[in-house]
Amino acid sequence: MIREFFYKKYGKYITERILSPENEVIWDNYSQDSNDQIHVRNHLLQLGELVPSNFLNDSVEWGMDFSSWIDKFDRNKDYLFIGSEPHLNTNFQLVYDFGNRTGRTLQEIAKFHYDRENDIWHYLTNIFVSDISVPTITEFLSKCYITDLCHLVPKNCGQVPSILNKLSINNKDWSKFRTNIAKRFLLEEIDIVNPKFIILHGEPARSFFNKELGAIYSKTDLIEESNWKILSGEFRGYKIISIPHLKGDMRNKLWKCKRFPKRPLSAKQIIIELTNNK
Repeated sequence: MIREFFYKKYGKYITERILSPENEVIWDNYSQDSNDQIHVRNHLLQLGELVPSNFLNDSVEWGMDFSSWIDKFDRNKDYLFIGSEPHLNTNFQLVYDFGNRTGRTLQEIAKFHYDRENDIWHYLTNIFVSDISVPTITEFLSKCYITDLCHLVPKNCGQVPSILNKLSINNKDWSKFRTNIAKRFLLEEIDIVNPKFIILHGEPARSFFNKELGAIYSKTDLIEESNWKILSGEFRGYKIISIPHLKGDMRNKLWKCKRFPKRPLSAKQIIIELTNNK
């Protein structure tokens, strides 16, 4: 089921490059080969009206972030993380480089991701796992799946302003494109993953679920020593939690903040209570 869905979202060529016969996404198979850009562009064309014609400038190369997880996708994942759009310089790669490594065991893969201390998988694991060990790290990370509202973006762009500049468009144009891509693919992907918790990180994902999908955030928790909030509610029977962005400047301002140590501790406590993790 998931392979057929990815054929629609990414195209058959890119799906077969990233997804193994055992439904593992392979970290090592990202592409910087200029020949693969042809396949990315062909898929953009196949998406038809979803991609405005003025976005397809010959001088602009595009890339794709492939939804990611570790282990095989042979069961539902408990935690589905959703961001906005990628920032990449490759033709295709995994979201936040999260995926299986060739020739390594599952525990070695989980430890590899956890050991990168400035990466989201390190501090997310520390939120959800109280007794850190290789088996508990592996157990948690095997339950995670991550994707974006929009998996397509011009290459070599940092934040949204650089995307606008590269495409010579305005913010309204990009927001409409991101929204249309999300509406086309995201709901089907959510039902395939069938998570216990949908965790939105960043304002664009929070706003999309509320304004475009009608999700209602019924509870607001304020993170101590800050003005940031964690919102929660339900969406189509799924528990939904909206948190501040997991990377960028929020990493040091919140998730790994040393100046205000109550911030990460408060965010952790809120998330633990909302997900009933003890």
